[in-house]
Amino acid sequence: MQSFRSNILNPHYSGASGSGLVNLMALLMFCLLLSCSGSNQFIAPQPPPDDMQNIPLPQEREIYIITDGFDKQIVDKIGGLLDFSYQLRKLFGKPREAANVDAFDEVYNSSWFTNRNATKEMSIEEIARGADTGAGPDVSGTWLIVSAKNQGVTPGFVIVDSRGVGYVIKFDPPGYPELASGAEAVSTKLFYAAGYFTAENYITVFDPKNLVVGEDVEITDERGRERYMTEEDLQVILQRIQIGEDGKIRALASKFIVGEGIGPFRYKKTRKDDPNDLIPHEDRRELRGLRVMASWLNHFDTKANNSYDAWVTEGNVSFVKHYLLDFGSTLGSISRGPMPYHVGHENWVDPTAIFRKNLTLGLLVDDYEKFYEVKYPSIGFFTPVSFHPQKYKFIFPNPAFNNMTDRDGFWGAKLVMSFTDEQIEAAVRQGHYSNPDAAAYLVSVLKERRDIVGRYWYGRVNPIDNFEVIPESSGRQSIKFENLAVKNRLAGAQSSNYRYSIRFGDRELVTNRETGGETVIPLPDFQNNSGMYRAADAENPIIVSIQTQRNGGKWSKAVKVFLQPGINGNSLTLLGIKR
Repeated sequence: MQSFRSNILNPHYSGASGSGLVNLMALLMFCLLLSCSGSNQFIAPQPPPDDMQNIPLPQEREIYIITDGFDKQIVDKIGGLLDFSYQLRKLFGKPREAANVDAFDEVYNSSWFTNRNATKEMSIEEIARGADTGAGPDVSGTWLIVSAKNQGVTPGFVIVDSRGVGYVIKFDPPGYPELASGAEAVSTKLFYAAGYFTAENYITVFDPKNLVVGEDVEITDERGRERYMTEEDLQVILQRIQIGEDGKIRALASKFIVGEGIGPFRYKKTRKDDPNDLIPHEDRRELRGLRVMASWLNHFDTKANNSYDAWVTEGNVSFVKHYLLDFGSTLGSISRGPMPYHVGHENWVDPTAIFRKNLTLGLLVDDYEKFYEVKYPSIGFFTPVSFHPQKYKFIFPNPAFNNMTDRDGFWGAKLVMSFTDEQIEAAVRQGHYSNPDAAAYLVSVLKERRDIVGRYWYGRVNPIDNFEVIPESSGRQSIKFENLAVKNRLAGAQSSNYRYSIRFGDRELVTNRETGGETVIPLPDFQNNSGMYRAADAENPIIVSIQTQRNGGKWSKAVKVFLQPGINGNSLTLLGIKR
């Protein structure tokens, strides 16, 4: 196990190497990579180690937001500048690809991610249900407050309902009913359907008369002193919460995650006390591709503290499962109110933006400052205007996001584009917005931003996918594929053209033959020429290279499809693809 970690995984970029020898080796490996970049050999990726094997309970840890922010803003940037291999790859356009993808450039299921909607379209009922296993807290009985937050803009409670189930209760900011609770409910459904693990989050409406203060519940008073909470404290807190005309309160109830909480995860390196954690987090595609999902949903607050590791037991096996948490600052909400106009365009501390503003004495007004408008208090500020999927900035620079390659971005775009209009509408209904116009506005913005994501990434990467070998009536075989841009109505079938080349060994069987827009490519007659191709195998495959053209423009880079005939030479098998 240790040899696997040291010999295979440590070369992945994770800041400055600190060793001239390591950098020299990285340079030699990089030169070797360049010399072999044109190889037609198919090398099947090795499946990553099973990360759901039984392990002992790791220690709980805490990540401090100020330290984490300093690391991301300063330490990691300096480390990146000093990492010779990283800078060489960046210079030559040869970034390190993700370490946990299969032969078809997809992500393996793991304790981090499970393929869901992009692999098999979920039903409207499944989208609405998400991770939920019930109906939320029991509002018919009493809620025992076991912890309380009375400081800050919005207070909160940790309660145990009459069934003995624990929930974190979060409230909307004053003057903005439904804002944070709606954003968290909707985003939770979409992140879960994409494949990430989330908590069970419910919109709940309860009678504050059912709240009961538990014993020895500590709070901090206005003087900063810690003491036990009283009924009078509860009434003071309730005065800061918007109560409906019927005397009830709307809130977001986040159910306790099953398992033993051991703190958040980082977006770089590995967790040393988790023997299953062998792939550096910045090299995990589901974390790199999260950048695309997060930009779509305006989830700028992707710091480590909005993640959660739990030591869970499933099927008599205990392992660490990784969750995304706290989506109250998504869509148009920043939890304490509407999103500011600069979110998505500037980091929390953004030296470039600060320098530009100071240099122009504040007279420079960016485009994103000109369109600030809160149309609906329950939605906040959420717009497709000035949204750019690649340029979107997060609260802190994120190591996994910084390592995202075009292949990672394309994969993330497939997650986003997998959501149909009807599925988006189903997710928005889970926000239980009282104003149908506000809900309709949110749906429209989500659709527009989704399509912006698709147009960008499907224009940057050859968008053909879902390859399969199909038999023809003549006994020959063909390769069939889909153009995802056409499938998602971002490009017209009539304006899309394809050309392909077929190679076996040193022989070019077909060269740059156009299909006239057909997404089926006829393959050579292997049945009558079986002897010629019988030697084909994984090390010497048949290669079909396919390019895409839109509206008579430039041809895209080719996607290589690797094929292997069977023993008799006429039964083809897809080995994998290379983008």
